[in-house]
Amino acid sequence: MPVTGRKPKPEGQRRNRVKPTYQWVEVVDEPYSGEVPELPAQPRCSDGPPPPAPSRPLGRMGTALWERTWRTAGSVPVDAEALLVLCEQMDERVALRVKVLQEGDWRTRAALRAVDQQVVAGLNALGLVASRSIPPEWPEETLRWWDEVSRMPHCVLWTPSDWQFALDTARVAAAFHAGDVRVATELRQRERILGTTADARRDLRIRYTEPPSETSESATVTAMDAYRRMAAGEHA
Repeated sequence: MPVTGRKPKPEGQRRNRVKPTYQWVEVVDEPYSGEVPELPAQPRCSDGPPPPAPSRPLGRMGTALWERTWRTAGSVPVDAEALLVLCEQMDERVALRVKVLQEGDWRTRAALRAVDQQVVAGLNALGLVASRSIPPEWPEETLRWWDEVSRMPHCVLWTPSDWQFALDTARVAAAFHAGDVRVATELRQRERILGTTADARRDLRIRYTEPPSETSESATVTAMDAYRRMAAGEHA
């Protein structure tokens, strides 16, 4: 991928007399039509054995958290006992919430707040708060983003490592499009490296050029023939 450098000034405003180290990389302004790697089936790795059955029965919310955590864990190890306790706390929270809404007893409300704190602490301890930022399915905005990024004209310059960087950026974009604004800075920095905007391409010293047209070439040949006929008439 081209190296970043100082933004060049127009021809009449150049002050340095030394030839710049990095020249512009000119790319024909046509959508990239080469081979594009496909996005994985899901943003997170979901292939693998099915989730194990919990050693103790769980309710609806606890079962959903249990299965979702094992499905999205990928290669990250899971503390089964700690996760089971957290799932039981989720079920207890639901039961206490229903009781608070029905009875409104202050003791039950205090118990609910205590369970809420335990649930939040358990999510942080298992790292489930950060993992929820990546959605289980690709958002529509991310699919459109990938379709645009993978067809940029300067994709013709990319190597396999550049494509892998773009695929990793797609996961960051999926988290942002799912509503996790914490990754906005990371996504902006990655898109600048990929050259998704005109300003970013200028920093990368990438310049799009007009594709050659047959009309301009034929007009040049016609003009040259007319010049030759005119010159021959003058000599005659």
